[in-house]
Amino acid sequence: MPEKIREQIYLLPGLNRGKYPYCHSLLVEDELTVLIDPASDPEELKKIAARKKVDAIILSHYHEDHFWFSYLFPQAELWTPEPDAPALESLDRLLDEYRMQGERREIWRKILIEQYHYQARPVSRRLKEGDRISLGKMNIVVLHTPGHTPGHCCFHFPDQGLIYLADIDLSRFGPWYGDRGSDIDQTIKSVKRMAGLIDQTWIASHEQAVFEGNIEKEAQQYLSVIKQREDQLCALLKEPKTIEEIVAARIIYKKPREPKDFYEFGEWSMITKHLERLLKSGQIVRESGKYLFARSLSA
Repeated sequence: MPEKIREQIYLLPGLNRGKYPYCHSLLVEDELTVLIDPASDPEELKKIAARKKVDAIILSHYHEDHFWFSYLFPQAELWTPEPDAPALESLDRLLDEYRMQGERREIWRKILIEQYHYQARPVSRRLKEGDRISLGKMNIVVLHTPGHTPGHCCFHFPDQGLIYLADIDLSRFGPWYGDRGSDIDQTIKSVKRMAGLIDQTWIASHEQAVFEGNIEKEAQQYLSVIKQREDQLCALLKEPKTIEEIVAARIIYKKPREPKDFYEFGEWSMITKHLERLLKSGQIVRESGKYLFARSLSA
């Protein structure tokens, strides 16, 4: 059921508290009607599709748990961040961004088409930092917050004191940064940028949807997960480990989960980003196909 957040702005809560593969969406009704990240509740979205014209779908980034039910609105224009647009116009580009190869790539091609209704569609408007989207009386300002994906954006409603955080979701799981163009340092910078804005109402994509006022405490907890993961990885690498052994330690997901292949791939995609970062900083080395803790950086 839509929840009124501000005049003409409605939260569409995702099923299962917006946990993957769902997310919380926003419906904004002005002279133009837009849906932001329509992957919340298919029945509610079907009702919206039946009773009103949606002029544009705004996607914060290219992930399936944000574009899922866009197909219900075939006449709507698609607006999305410029760096992420190619992945919404080409399924092969999306699979490239997911770093999927071989049999897994073909399995996910089928999943994205059959389960998530992926449809390559032209991006009518490519969004970038500082763009002001006028819907009539209301404006949305684009805040480019890369890290999760190269183009990931938050959306600021300045006159309403509202910011849609998208996948800076402040969840206990912590940030996700497993794609080809994902970046841990950019993630940290983007989260800190949002935490520096105060006296807002915040809408996150997953789990707890609404935060009020200052999110500095939540942001610190969210970013602390990155350090916890890295500390665990460095401790593990006191003895040389192959990538297979590191993935098997389940630093990211903590325990075996089903479907096994999905979570093992997720573990690999995230942990390789940490390995890249630690290699670059000199904290670990790679020798004979194994990773080994080298030293801590001096303060």
